[in-house]
Amino acid sequence: MELILFAIPFFFLLIFVELAYGLLRGNNTYRFNDSINSISMGSLSRLQSLVILGFSGSIYEAVVAKYQFTQLADDALWIWASCFILYDFAYYWKHRFGHEVALFWGSHVAHHQSEDYNLSTALRQTSIDFYGFLFYLPFFFLGFPAEILFTVVSLNLIYQFWVHTEHVPKLGPIEWLFVTPSNHRVHHARNKIYVDRNYGGVFILWDRIFGSFQEELVEEAAVFGLRKPLNSWNPIWANVHVYWRLSQDFISIPGIANKLKVLFKPPGWRADNQQGNCKLGIEPADLTARFDPAISTFSLVYTFVQFLFVIVLSLTVLLGAASLSYPLISFAVVYLFFSFFVQGAWLEGREFALTLEILRLVFLVPCLLLLELNPIVTALLTVNATIALPLLLTFGSKRIRVLAINQ
Repeated sequence: MELILFAIPFFFLLIFVELAYGLLRGNNTYRFNDSINSISMGSLSRLQSLVILGFSGSIYEAVVAKYQFTQLADDALWIWASCFILYDFAYYWKHRFGHEVALFWGSHVAHHQSEDYNLSTALRQTSIDFYGFLFYLPFFFLGFPAEILFTVVSLNLIYQFWVHTEHVPKLGPIEWLFVTPSNHRVHHARNKIYVDRNYGGVFILWDRIFGSFQEELVEEAAVFGLRKPLNSWNPIWANVHVYWRLSQDFISIPGIANKLKVLFKPPGWRADNQQGNCKLGIEPADLTARFDPAISTFSLVYTFVQFLFVIVLSLTVLLGAASLSYPLISFAVVYLFFSFFVQGAWLEGREFALTLEILRLVFLVPCLLLLELNPIVTALLTVNATIALPLLLTFGSKRIRVLAINQ
């Protein structure tokens, strides 16, 4: 049961409600560039799953075929409930390893890059979760049917959406058992006291049992983001930057044992007298500052409009994927990855963004004709390209100039 796809419209609705509430209360927690980046990465996470076809499902089928497991009934409430609780326990350890093992942190880090904390942050997901299937295997051996397990996985992720907000205070006794906005704010904070705490998905009880719980303190306001800030709106780099630096460390550190330790020790581990590439020439960052490069009003408005069109195209591809061949799906996903990359360049005020955007628009119509998607969406996007291209050619080169920072 692919519940997440059906939940997406409700996610966007709640994001707009939270934005309106924050504006009305004079406590807006959204920034345009950060929110676009988070939603872009969430879209990429869903899109890549179309290309990496059913990896976990394939593992499941192989295990069942080889070992001939007897499956549990799929209509008993106790089986659903036990699967839900056991999966949250497994998720706790998956999440904890994602913080405490460098190789896995490279996959999970994407979710923690936002320096804001709102419902759009919940959508900020990795596109390279290569190890999650390992935590599904015990359920296959225990005989839980795949439809129960993957429904539970979706429900677990959907629950986590609502806890990404600054507007909900502590919830009294509920804090003892369930993950709440308060104890999850701790998890996303980069304050030293809060780092690597509160890993639970639905139940915070696991953290209390295994010693990883930290309460949100009145005297220590949470500061969100990474201790080594990403400082980029590039969604591709956001997914791979840890692995790039990890690969440099792996190559430069002598000794097979040390190379393996770099991968499986906590992030930042170094052999004696060895310095990591990710820290060379880097001065300590101001953890109270937020990455916020200034761009022209033209770039801001243009990026927002094109972002809406790209999101429409992304949702159309996701909903219509069943009618597309694998090569066409792959082509669409690559084009959308490129589109989100270009929008990141606009948000950073990069001069090459104009050239890339013109290329993106030139290839948009052929892409639409090839995919044969919903005719209304196709017409809408074609009109957009027809209007945007001459606009860029006339005004873009004058308006895209960076106003100045973090270049």
